[in-house]
Order: sequence, then C-alpha cells, then structure tokens
Amino acid sequence: MNEYIVNEKSAGERLDKFLTEKTEQTRSQIKRTILDGAILVNGKEAKVHQFLKLGDKVELQNVKIKMQNHISKINNQKNKPTLIERVKTFLTDDKSLQPKIIFKNNDYIILEKPAGLLVHATDTSTETTLVDWLINKFPEIQKVSDTVSLQKDDQTYRPGIVHRLDKDVAGLMLIARNQDAFDYFKQQFKLQKINKKYTALVHGQIEQDHDTIEFEISRSSQGKRMASHPKGSGKGRPAFTEFDVLDRTQKTTLVEITLHSGRTNQIRVHFMALGNPIVGDMVYKVSAFDNKKTTKPLLHATKLSFTDQQGTEQAFESELPSEFQAPL
Repeated sequence: MNEYIVNEKSAGERLDKFLTEKTEQTRSQIKRTILDGAILVNGKEAKVHQFLKLGDKVELQNVKIKMQNHISKINNQKNKPTLIERVKTFLTDDKSLQPKIIFKNNDYIILEKPAGLLVHATDTSTETTLVDWLINKFPEIQKVSDTVSLQKDDQTYRPGIVHRLDKDVAGLMLIARNQDAFDYFKQQFKLQKINKKYTALVHGQIEQDHDTIEFEISRSSQGKRMASHPKGSGKGRPAFTEFDVLDRTQKTTLVEITLHSGRTNQIRVHFMALGNPIVGDMVYKVSAFDNKKTTKPLLHATKLSFTDQQGTEQAFESELPSEFQAPL
C-alpha cells in the first residue's frame, strides 16, 4: 500500500490528477481504482471528483486485496456457508443444475443456465449459485469486480455477471472473464446494443400477431412480487415488452419476446397483466388457468447477439426444452 500526504503545492488538486503525478497510472486507471474502493482519503473511500486539502492522507490500496476482503466479508455473514463449502456442495448436487458452456474465449463465456439455478447469492439464500460454479471452473472471474456494487458497499457478490436471469428461467447468458470485458459489456447493455430474445408459452390465445406491452412496473406491497400499472399512471417505472406470435393452439400461444427495458420479472409481470400468464409460472399466475403441466415457467432465453470487443458480430441460439412441445 502506498501513502501520500498532501502538501501546500498539491492542496486544491483533484485526486485523480494528484495520483497520476505520484504513480505511473493513467487518469482512467486511477478512476477505476477509485470506483473499486481501493483509494482512501483520511481513511474513507475516495470519490471520483474529489479535491484534496492540505494535510490529507491519501492511501492507494491493492485492488486484489480489496476484492479478497470484500469476498471474506460476504463469506463470513452469519448463518451462511463459505464459498468453498457452497462449491463442494454444488459439485455433488443434481446434475440437472449444471450450466452448459456454448462458447468461450479469453474475454467471455456464453452458457445455458438451467431453470432452478440461482445466479448469485442474496441476503437470505444459502444455496449453490451460478457464481459459485463459475469461480470454481474459471478462478480468474473472482478478480472481476462490479465497481458500481462495490462503490455502494453492496453485499451481493456478482463477479463476471453482466446480466441475469430469474432463478426459475433457463437459457443463454453472457459472462465476462476479465475487467475490460466486464466494463465493455456492461456499457453495451446500458446502450441496448446487445440483442436478447426470449421464447415463452403463455396461457390462452393472443389474437394479435405483433404487439408491445407497456404496463408500468413497481415492487408489490405483498411479498417479493412485482406489480403492474397502466401506462402513464406514474405508479411504477416505464417498461416495454415487444412480442411476435410464433404459434397458437386451442389453449396456448407461443411467443418470441424482445425486451426494451430491464425491470425485475418484466416478462412474467407483463403477460400476467395482459391476461396471458406464462405456463408453469407459480408466482405470476391467473386462477382461470391450470399450471399443472409444469412448476417452472416456460420462459427461455433463446437468442443472444452482440458485437464483441474485436468488432466481430456474434450470435448464439439455444434450443427450447421439450416441455414447450408437450401438449397441455
């Protein structure tokens, strides 16, 4: 760890400029280190646009140590098994919960997440997660930090996870293997330059071949569910779900879905609000429909396309599980 005391000459300088002069790092590198929480001013985590005063003590910590401390803090939470214990449990768990790798290179991994596998630990979960499996199989991912989460002191540890799927939803996921890839794909998602498509089997017949669902979404006052509200009501956050009908039966409709926003449980909430809940969804359901066919929502992340860091167009597709073809 390096320490510096601000003298009269440096008083009033911005922190990133000060450290650029003191170290061999660029301003962008210093900024990332600040976001990683590895730079302290007078014992407190620094801010990106912080100005220094005479006598300030600036400490430059090792980012790797910072991440290890963060992981240890998570693993030592009361009543939670350690990371090693969760991985050991995972390796002997039901093989149906094992992810399938579709593609990998030095920057990212494309995998199929099975339904029933939690992506990352929550404040109340103790079960094995996709993150546990990733760290066991690709140890370098442990060094990849979600700088926004760390800056907020978020206790949720999600290395390499640039997007997520609900626990009960299966399909394609993109995982970053290094920090540059993580930052790149996070920005691509933010700019909506990564194209994701889902396929769902919903109850009832949807008459229109193409449409957009625009109910607002908020967190429900009842449990962990999300709630829908009419567009323009101001009771929730705007949400846009576009769909095309692929097939119809007497009792169901098969749809391909494109999300234009990323609200929690958005697809499931929107189709329930439309009156056509997803088959097998035991949370967002309508009493008029029977969900005995399956206890997992028939919602699958089927297509994923993007331009990678080398400028190459990439496209991946996942086959629908057999449950989608079985008659109701």
